[in-house]
Amino acid sequence: MDFDWPTYFECAACDAEIPADAVQYDDLGYPECPECGARTGPLARLEAVETVERGLAD
Repeated sequence: MDFDWPTYFECAACDAEIPADAVQYDDLGYPECPECGARTGPLARLEAVETVERGLAD
């Protein structure tokens, strides 16, 4: 019996876990979170931390 393991996308900004087939991609091929709309790429986790730190400083 064959079984396909589902794959999930984990958002670096909001930590949402979404089935991979529900995720859209930008023009460069990076996934965008359907929950919060965050851009995802090589530095996405760092960008999310910087945004939160700026929000706390304001």
